[in-house]
Amino acid sequence: MERYVSAPIHLFEILVRRREVRVARVGRLLRTFGIWLTLCLGISSVAYAQKDVVVTTSGDRLVGEIKSVEKDVLTLETNYSDADFKIKWEKIASIESDRQFLLETFEGARLAGALAAGQAKGAVQIGGDTVKLPDVSAVEPFERSFWSRFDAAFDFGYSMTRANSAKQLSLGGTLLYRAERDVDTLYGNLFRNSQEDAATTARWDAGNEYRHLLGTRWYVNATQDFLNSEELGLDLRTTLGGGVGRYLIRSSTQHLALGTGLAWTNEKYIDSATPTKDSAEAYIGTEFMTEKLRFTDLITRLTYYPSLTISGRNRFNYRFDFDFNLPGDWFFRIGFFDNYDSHPPEGFAKNDYGWSNSFGLKF
Repeated sequence: MERYVSAPIHLFEILVRRREVRVARVGRLLRTFGIWLTLCLGISSVAYAQKDVVVTTSGDRLVGEIKSVEKDVLTLETNYSDADFKIKWEKIASIESDRQFLLETFEGARLAGALAAGQAKGAVQIGGDTVKLPDVSAVEPFERSFWSRFDAAFDFGYSMTRANSAKQLSLGGTLLYRAERDVDTLYGNLFRNSQEDAATTARWDAGNEYRHLLGTRWYVNATQDFLNSEELGLDLRTTLGGGVGRYLIRSSTQHLALGTGLAWTNEKYIDSATPTKDSAEAYIGTEFMTEKLRFTDLITRLTYYPSLTISGRNRFNYRFDFDFNLPGDWFFRIGFFDNYDSHPPEGFAKNDYGWSNSFGLKF
């Protein structure tokens, strides 16, 4: 009887052992595949990162990954150096890469494509066009993935004075998306001031501006601006607009733009007894940005809103940011803002202005 009982048991043990052997083999195969996949990805990533070729005017041939060309300096990352190479643009004889790049010229042209040495000496080919190297103002990797086209920055400031317990807090952030023909900027700022024996004041603003480029100079744009200001008695001011503009000066490191269009503004006030106000407006705006100072960046904006439906009403928005570049991607910012309304609610100021000092990071 034991013989008939033990036979199925032995058979069961054999099946279990065979299954364990198969599982072990599959495990070894998966581990081997994982190792080879990791090695292949590592090798392919290294090979991909080493496709870019930079030749200097002295004949040196450097292979690595082009990170950017800005402020007349090419940044190249290599596997044989812990630090990136910084090469003056005037020392570059040719650049080549199979990757996608966005190239800008000092005349404002924006070209996208792979990089190849130009047939003429001292030139580069991109997207079927040939550009002389001295005419190039910036080159940036232009990956096909959506998220790789974003640049961001944020800043934080805090100050305190013991004598009167004055405190000031500022927060700011910018998110920039760039494509071959599109530029979209999202921003936000928060300011809070408190002082002994004085009322605490706060304000915040946020907005977005989208520009679609028409050629090298003209663009159409859409804007959205939101403002909360206790100084102006505003719970929320919403301004939606659209228009056309032109770059009077334009390169990747500097531009001067002038635009005009129409806007609609809705204002809700802190005092619930004050009725909501709607206004149709025209606007004229100008913006100047420069990064040509090497150690500092400057951007300033001024927008004038004459009302088309409220007689005699005029508004101005102004902002000035002066950034001192620090090691790495850090910066120190001195900022100033002013919002003016010729027809504020009764009992509130016409101007809401202030300045801030803050540290920030770009990435």
